[in-house]
Amino acid sequence: MRVNVYAEEMTDRIEIIGKEIDGRRFTGLRFYLELPATVQNPAGGIEQIRGPFEHHPGDDDSAAVTFWGKQDLREVLRIALAKLDEHYDGPRMAACGVFAEIKCGNVHGSGSCNLPFGHDGKHQFR
Repeated sequence: MRVNVYAEEMTDRIEIIGKEIDGRRFTGLRFYLELPATVQNPAGGIEQIRGPFEHHPGDDDSAAVTFWGKQDLREVLRIALAKLDEHYDGPRMAACGVFAEIKCGNVHGSGSCNLPFGHDGKHQFR
């Protein structure tokens, strides 16, 4: 299954949720969405509005996407952030960015590192 969430739908409303099944604890990271709508304003112009879908206060039926982790969800999220860093900053910056700092403490060549290096001394990410 493929799920597409567009920038216009994304919000900063993020929630950590959990549940226990058969004695195992699962953690989820829920991203709430807000569907934009085009409306005519009182002056006759057009504007985009969006907001949570609430029937009444305390009854939020907003759409959301939840990522569930069987173990530590942070590891896969760190990999995702490293890929984004590499995409936006190039391989050299990604190697010494957030992921490398969290994984090995090596920020811009300081300290030691146990991540694999390529022939040019850069971190190699999958």
